[in-house]
Amino acid sequence: MNKTFRTLQLAIAFYKLCRLQPLRGNLKDQLLRASSSIALNLSEG
Repeated sequence: MNKTFRTLQLAIAFYKLCRLQPLRGNLKDQLLRASSSIALNLSEG
């Protein structure tokens, strides 16, 4: 079911894009935590 959930697919793609950003330290950490939280919250329902 989750594989066809378009919003979840977009959240995962967003997380992957965030990982590629050339940021340092706390800013990158916060961006990664926030972007992963989107996908995790969608998975929970």
